[in-house]
Amino acid sequence: MLRSHLTSLIAQVNARPRTRDAILAAVYLVIGFVLLQFGGYGMWATGLAIPATGLWSAESGFLVLLLLMSALALLRSSRPVLVVALAAPLAAADLLLGSSIGVVLLFADFVYCAFRYSSDRSVRLLLAVIAAVIAITAVVLIVLPGVSVRVVTISLQWALIVLIGALWGWNVRSERQRTRAEMDSEHRRATRLLRQRIAHDLHDLVANQIAVAGLNIEATRLLDIGDDVEAGLARAAAGTDEAHRQLRRLIAVLTTVDDLAEETAPPALGDLAARVPTGRALIPEGADLDAALEALPRSAGIAMRAVQELLTNAVKHGRGDIVLRTTTEMDEVIVEIENSIAARDSVLGSGIGIPGAALLLDSIQATLASEPIDESRWRARMTLIREAAHV
Repeated sequence: MLRSHLTSLIAQVNARPRTRDAILAAVYLVIGFVLLQFGGYGMWATGLAIPATGLWSAESGFLVLLLLMSALALLRSSRPVLVVALAAPLAAADLLLGSSIGVVLLFADFVYCAFRYSSDRSVRLLLAVIAAVIAITAVVLIVLPGVSVRVVTISLQWALIVLIGALWGWNVRSERQRTRAEMDSEHRRATRLLRQRIAHDLHDLVANQIAVAGLNIEATRLLDIGDDVEAGLARAAAGTDEAHRQLRRLIAVLTTVDDLAEETAPPALGDLAARVPTGRALIPEGADLDAALEALPRSAGIAMRAVQELLTNAVKHGRGDIVLRTTTEMDEVIVEIENSIAARDSVLGSGIGIPGAALLLDSIQATLASEPIDESRWRARMTLIREAAHV
């Protein structure tokens, strides 16, 4: 409970940059003040003639500089380049006094923030300024005679401080950009998969229902007036109602991604028989399809989607009754759909039904083979692996 509360609190603080900067400014101020109390100043020789005691002592100077640097920390992530520009003369004044650990830590953090939060243009400008300062300092140290080793050492130490802050900020910046690029790539991939799924849903759940309804109407036109006509029209109406329901569900998916997690129950064998138009029949053979798919609880929905597509394909492009044969083996469930091949001038297909069903089955490690048996018969064979339900 405590861990989750702390995690939530940290997330809330990170979501508010100004609050985060204020907290860090207070932390730096407390740390710097404690270090001053324990003698964390005067690391280098004092360059100014400031009294050791009194109101304007070196200690009070370090404290004033610490307060000013801590105030600048309030803008460390919102105005990082401006903060570095204002902090540089304060750090130089601190150096003249002999340097304090608190001010040095704050300046290193400001350099880090400048490289992490600034724009690319600002980073390039900052790199140019740092390179220019380094070059000017190097030239001065080389040209001026009698430069002490201590001055060279201090210059190298400050160069190292700036380098550590810059490299740290640059590394975090690079990691953030890389993560953002990976997230963008993942988002594009997820969007592409979502579009593919919606396209297959439109084809499998809507277009097929409308096609079956149309076939029922065409078959009913060839019958005499009577109960068969009423049954055919009822099937056509049921198909259009189902298409309308599925279309509304897909519209909901387009408006809220959360609906993707909602899975509809797979249809039963009786629902599949309703897809066959009046005058034709679905003839089940072998094992019970519903019972066979119970052994594949995680794959049953996708498997039935594929069966729906194959059955609709047989209805649209075949003639006569359709045989649905289910065979159960030790490691496999085999579903076959056979039908007579219709005349060449039958309904033309879109060419995406069978590949779409194959893609669905591939996601559950199943296979599909759809090919003619001879000149008059066609068979689609779907092989489901039992272990696929546990992967």
